[in-house]
Amino acid sequence: SSDLLYVADYSAIEARVVMCLAGQESALEIFRKGDDIYLDMATTIYHYPCNKDDHPKERQLGKATILGCGFQMGASRFVDTAALYGITIDEDFSKGVVDAYRAKYPKVKALWYDMEQAAVDALHRNNEGMFIRCGKVDWHLDGQFLYCILPSGRRLAYPSPQLTPRKTPWGDTQMQLSFMGVDMHTHQWTRQVTYGGKLVENVVQAVARDVLAEALTRLEATGRYHPVLSVHDEIIAESSSKQSSVAAYEAIVTTNPGWADGLPIAAESWHGTRYRK
Repeated sequence: SSDLLYVADYSAIEARVVMCLAGQESALEIFRKGDDIYLDMATTIYHYPCNKDDHPKERQLGKATILGCGFQMGASRFVDTAALYGITIDEDFSKGVVDAYRAKYPKVKALWYDMEQAAVDALHRNNEGMFIRCGKVDWHLDGQFLYCILPSGRRLAYPSPQLTPRKTPWGDTQMQLSFMGVDMHTHQWTRQVTYGGKLVENVVQAVARDVLAEALTRLEATGRYHPVLSVHDEIIAESSSKQSSVAAYEAIVTTNPGWADGLPIAAESWHGTRYRK
């Protein structure tokens, strides 16, 4: 049979979504122009112009930074993240990188605090049932659930939300947000503690998933491409049609959903008789 697999892999989708949710226009502009945001970050970190040919290590750290620092990661954790990208850095240098990211993209940093504040505000007794806006999402307490209403209209649910006062290392009292959920490590149903960066990560991954899910339904609707699999940020479909092409496939996958206003979406695509990584 002449069936081919068409494969499209979203480029830096989480980084794009976090910049879009934060309204960080400077970053969105880089994506829209098709420039390399990893090299741009590397140039900021190293204070010299970096290019793809001469600075592969620098670009790799830029990539680790863009993909790792969007969710409030601290310096010691980023040392481990850099290691996953094959880069060894010490805690001091790591702190400089984390600070450079936050200084370059202040709206992302602001989003972490705004997101936590909105979720906490939604839990205040006098706000019960109200919709607390945070950029492109709404937080809403309804019965036993705290909901985050995504741009697509889908809701994330946080069961049995609670606010408990806790002392910060610097002596303040802060309200700590928690909810019931499955512990990643023990797989037990227990109380999960969360914070701004983590909530932003939840929202970003959910929005990215909605982008992918709509692409699957658009492919299905063509009658020409038949989705068979999705792997993280990658969509695999089958087609036997003579009219099918990699360019057409990519255009369908990267079409912006109406609700994802201003989100630049890009993908790398190929086709073949076998799936490969």
